[in-house]
Amino acid sequence: MGMTPGRPNDRSFWVFIVCLVGILLLLFWNSFDPRLVIFSNDGPLGAQSQRAIAMPDALRGVWQDLNYIGLNGGGSSPTISSALLWLLGPLYTSTFYVPLVLLFLGLCAWRFFRRLGLAPVACILGGLAAVLNANFFSTAAWGVGPQVVCFGLNFLALAACVAPAPRRRWVKFMLAGFAVGMGVMEGADNGVLFSLLVAAFVMFQALAEDAPLSRKIPLGILRLSLVSLCAVFIAAHTINVLVGIAIKGVAGTAQDARTKQERWDPDTQWSLTKRETLRLIIPGLFGFRTDTPKDMGMFQDDFVGGNYWGAAGRDAAWDRYFAGGRRGPPPDPNTQFIRFGGGGDYAGVLVVLVGLWAAVQSFRKDSVFPLPQRKLLWFWAGTAIVTLLLAYGRYAPFYRLLYALPYFSAIRNPAKFLHLFSFAIVILFAFGIHGLNRKYLEAALVNVRGGLNGRLKNWWAGAAAPDKRWVMGCLLAVGVSLAGWLIYASSRHSLEQYLLTVQFDEAMARQIAGFSIRQVGWFILTLAVSVLLLPSILIGALSGHRARWAAILLGLVLVADMARANLPWIIYWNYKQKYASNPVVDLLREKPFEHRVALLPFTTPPELSLLNQLYRLEWAQHHFLYYNIQSLDIIQMPRVPQDVATFESALHSGGRPEIAYLRRWALTNTRYLLGPTGFLDALNSQLDPALRRFRIATSFNIVPKPGIPDPTRLEELTAERSARGAYALFEFTGALPRAALYSNWETPQNNPAALAALSKSRLSPDQAGALEQIGTNDFLTLEELASPSFDPSQTVLVAPPVPAPINTVALPGSAGTVEFTSYAPTDIQLHAVANTPSILLLNDKYDPVWQVSVDGRKAELLRCNYIMRGVYLQPGSHSVEFFFKPDLTLLYVSSAAIIVAIFTLGFAFFSTKRNLSTPPPKR
Repeated sequence: MGMTPGRPNDRSFWVFIVCLVGILLLLFWNSFDPRLVIFSNDGPLGAQSQRAIAMPDALRGVWQDLNYIGLNGGGSSPTISSALLWLLGPLYTSTFYVPLVLLFLGLCAWRFFRRLGLAPVACILGGLAAVLNANFFSTAAWGVGPQVVCFGLNFLALAACVAPAPRRRWVKFMLAGFAVGMGVMEGADNGVLFSLLVAAFVMFQALAEDAPLSRKIPLGILRLSLVSLCAVFIAAHTINVLVGIAIKGVAGTAQDARTKQERWDPDTQWSLTKRETLRLIIPGLFGFRTDTPKDMGMFQDDFVGGNYWGAAGRDAAWDRYFAGGRRGPPPDPNTQFIRFGGGGDYAGVLVVLVGLWAAVQSFRKDSVFPLPQRKLLWFWAGTAIVTLLLAYGRYAPFYRLLYALPYFSAIRNPAKFLHLFSFAIVILFAFGIHGLNRKYLEAALVNVRGGLNGRLKNWWAGAAAPDKRWVMGCLLAVGVSLAGWLIYASSRHSLEQYLLTVQFDEAMARQIAGFSIRQVGWFILTLAVSVLLLPSILIGALSGHRARWAAILLGLVLVADMARANLPWIIYWNYKQKYASNPVVDLLREKPFEHRVALLPFTTPPELSLLNQLYRLEWAQHHFLYYNIQSLDIIQMPRVPQDVATFESALHSGGRPEIAYLRRWALTNTRYLLGPTGFLDALNSQLDPALRRFRIATSFNIVPKPGIPDPTRLEELTAERSARGAYALFEFTGALPRAALYSNWETPQNNPAALAALSKSRLSPDQAGALEQIGTNDFLTLEELASPSFDPSQTVLVAPPVPAPINTVALPGSAGTVEFTSYAPTDIQLHAVANTPSILLLNDKYDPVWQVSVDGRKAELLRCNYIMRGVYLQPGSHSVEFFFKPDLTLLYVSSAAIIVAIFTLGFAFFSTKRNLSTPPPKR
């Protein structure tokens, strides 16, 4: 069952393909139901349907216009994932993308193991272990499949690095670099972490060669340089985008010690607690998703109580609250997460057991592994240990060492190191299967009288001490686990009491405790089967012609165990039902580019909180994206731009929230607000008593969707228009138009009175810090915007110098009119008729990447009201176009690199094929 390194083994490959495709078809058979799409938290069908990311336009730039007042998304890169989105479209991407990326991962892992020269059975089982590893599987199912593509590409990079040493080996390292770079394009910061792993591997491989140190070090540096250059070459566009949207101009990315200390808590919010290390070998011990078993279909009853109850995503305020003995009021779970389970990390009992066996074997003098493979095992065992320690984040001291490095804080979330840990564990497992196959399965079957009992006695009599200790250790592990299970089960009441303290009710606490205890039982059963199977291999009971049965049994245990652990991540939605429209959505989707919508920010009575949940979890995250409705509420903005943070802080710095709310909605073109109908009087009498600019656009009730008489979930609810509805869509007539002309404007540097007042004022420390950070002119602009005396409907504040206005006092509408003639997220066309020299204000976020033309000629893009876009117009009729135009030079560089990579791959393929077909020289 051996295999020559680098030579094809078609039979093992096709066996692997059949097994992998069969498993994926079995797990994702619902994908062929035309009503269903796969659940995705980070990339649901609605998000995939946004005009902003539609391919191929997204390659030329992405402006996320549906979130807040717009956000620079850089631009899509020509990746495998973007190609699939282009080819499949949003619907089929949401249906088939997850199994396709898992298939890709499996093929890449198999290729790597084949390049290592591992036995076919090790390549097959190693590939399946990679696909079914819960960390990789749940990542794909959670909606971040590009990260899984990144993992697969790094398997390919390693495969190129470990290839035998033929002529032109530099080609292999070029291919490795291209694969690493493509991994960065897919996985972003995860790709960066994997690039560091590949870099370490390249250097380790060079140092492990049998050569003088004076030769190995320069050789390693040369190889690493080649890999790095090719990686940067192909990922140039993505790296530029990542720097632009994740570091430059982002709040909290300063690298001084004070900023890093302030960001430590949020940057380490997703850390692995030390006790949750057990979830790597016991699936569901701490639950799965926070809403398991929702939408699990036929398996729902088997996973009742599978709700996540660990600490992943926990706000540090809760840690301090628990550490302080729960004195004082607890943090608000609505704004400070007590948990946010979003991924599985189960590595597999059999995978860990075999991987541990391989690591132990690598230190034996009579090891089954030759020295080159032993060195590789040391590298991957060390990788597993180091990455696990780093994944502990704030719960251990190790992560602080990396966090102190320049810009490493921009990566965030120490739990990402579990990707690297899982990667290393799968590789150790494949090596372990190879070692077992080589030493125990390929050997001829030894005939020993007395059957299995006689064979066991014979093996024990002649076995080496390390093998005996291994068997005894496995049996001891089963015994200790069984004892631990009994203790855990007897402590059920204490567990339930603990669950009550972490925000679960009594009924849920009982379900979770029972489920967790049962999961330990499943673990012991799997461990016992694995432990019995491995000694059967060690004593030779499955050697020789029975080796095939060993492979089958190992595969069955592996697949049955890990597939069951992955079931909670396979969730399907009836998208036609979920994304069905309603009267509120229908009203908002009419010319959505002319207004924004938001939820009233006030606390509502408990009986009226249903709208809050429906809006935040369904409408804002799904319907608004699906129908391209623009919302002021921030749905997802993990890295807040500095200008956004400053703008929001300035509006709320005056100490008068009623002014802040009105001014925020007015400046951001937030024309519609959702809330209880009874809030109308309060809005007019308390927020806007002078002008009373709130009215009800439509009132509605929340009712079950058609065909659902007894709804139990938010997605089963919809809005139905009613004259006496409990809820309302309020119209705020004081919101500025999305686009308007102003004949009156001010520039702060031309306002001597304001400058004089500023110089005489006594600034608070926060104000002084803001003044130092943004400069005098912008500080004055923000002060004016937040001032109750400022009327944004009459005056616009402009940052760059422009000609002084002719009319310092103008009647509303006297400047002229503006109307949209065409709208796309990255190309907005307007027709303006200016009666006087005017500023055209477009209430979309300013970004220097935007450009503007007037009557086909380039004009100067103005920054208005600190954060909005504008342009100066002379009197007359004008065609105005705002267009998002990032520099595409690096996109062309990356595209050229892809072409070079394809030619390099072709050259390597045909060179290898020619070498294999050339007969060896005669002697």
